[in-house]
Amino acid sequence: MSKIVIVKLGGAAITNKKSICEFAPESELSALLDQVAIAYEILKGAGHQLILVHGAGSFGHPQAVKYNLKSGWSSIRDRTYSLKGYAHIRSCLQILSQRIVSELERRDVPALTMSPIDYTETINCEETPTGEFLAMAARATRYLSLGFVPVLHGDAVLDQIRGCTILSGDIIMYQLTRLLPEVRRCVFITDVCGIYKCDPKVNAENNELIQHIKVGNIVEEELTNQQNDKMTVADVTGGMQGKVKWAKRMVSHSQHSLDAVICRWGTDDALDIMTLKAKLAPNARMTIFTKDSNLLNR
Repeated sequence: MSKIVIVKLGGAAITNKKSICEFAPESELSALLDQVAIAYEILKGAGHQLILVHGAGSFGHPQAVKYNLKSGWSSIRDRTYSLKGYAHIRSCLQILSQRIVSELERRDVPALTMSPIDYTETINCEETPTGEFLAMAARATRYLSLGFVPVLHGDAVLDQIRGCTILSGDIIMYQLTRLLPEVRRCVFITDVCGIYKCDPKVNAENNELIQHIKVGNIVEEELTNQQNDKMTVADVTGGMQGKVKWAKRMVSHSQHSLDAVICRWGTDDALDIMTLKAKLAPNARMTIFTKDSNLLNR
């Protein structure tokens, strides 16, 4: 049976999040996309399929903060300023997405961009019912059936309550898992190996990587475990805490065998996890979310 792997290329992996509209260093971006191309070929050879989602990083988060686009223009008096910001962030995101797709095409990956703004209008952002994403899922399914790799991204979209908002790539991944039963793994590629006891960018020594998180009752967890995510750069989509929240929801709400993984770009572990390798190295450095006590559940 054909399986689908959804891979999110985080904004921290493809851009310099401390700047504005700046890509990651050429050597790093090239190495990451080389690995994605290899993963695509391996999955295709095994009869499986790949969906890519990429973050916005420096092409979206600073702009969203400046123009307050997460809250939407319905809460801002100066509508002209909001419209200017919305048009600006959309232009920035198109530049980023076009670069990613062009680089993939150059590596013989038949990637087709799918901008979420064209397929969904949210209803108070995170509260949007899954049914509003049916058109997006249908187009992704159509592209997959033809042999393409759909490439979606975090986006500024229209919202029926806020006017506009920021739809994160994490939410997009979650909604696709709800609508595409063939999805067996969601992979978050970022600039750290996974979830640590402490922020690894602040405390690199004597820090522990959490390799496995067994997902329980999501509602209870989110009510009793409200932790602040201390970000050093703008991230309107929740940073690492957002990844954890949506990874847990993907696994918990799935009616099928699905796991979610956070890992670092460019590593052998990342390639193994993207290609559904059945047996990982004993010292694999990543964080895996599953419903049961097994590290892999697919």
